[in-house]
Amino acid sequence: MERADDRTFAPGTLLDTVNGWRPVECLRCGERVRTLRGMRRIATLHRQPPDHSRLHWIVPVNRLGNCADLRLNAGQSLAVMSSVCHRLFGVPLVLIPVPATTGFRGVHTVSGFSLRCGIVLGFETEEIVFVHTGMLLHVPGPDCNDRHRRLTYRECRNLLPRLRFGPRRAASPSRHNPPKPTHDRIGLSA
Repeated sequence: MERADDRTFAPGTLLDTVNGWRPVECLRCGERVRTLRGMRRIATLHRQPPDHSRLHWIVPVNRLGNCADLRLNAGQSLAVMSSVCHRLFGVPLVLIPVPATTGFRGVHTVSGFSLRCGIVLGFETEEIVFVHTGMLLHVPGPDCNDRHRRLTYRECRNLLPRLRFGPRRAASPSRHNPPKPTHDRIGLSA
């Protein structure tokens, strides 16, 4: 059975553009999308035939910084940017394959689901894009060589429980004690 491409976004996935958050199926080649390196033009965009993979993943709303339920496929990966990544792996950003997230913060699989007309995005180089108002999505470059470290399943299981999400209880902020970030940046890699 054929799997969805690692650049395929499910219809309804919101991407940050110069015109605000827009569903991926409304985008066109040449439009700019927000990435970690700034606004980048979409080089290629096409609809993929239906994906009949046996499993897809659902990230429930607000579990990983997403504003709505999000559908993923086995070819995608989370992009995680955190001081924990730097402490454990010596780099600030790592890629986590979606299957390794099963069970983490309510991420679960669904079977018998067909992803109809997924949207395949491409950029001139590998990019990390902002999706669903709080997540990061990795889009491989044309050469498929990742410049970011892709974690093994074991490394993912070591990292995920150490990440923080949502408000953190801390002392009241002051001039000498500024507020600390409330959560780690986590996202997807398509």
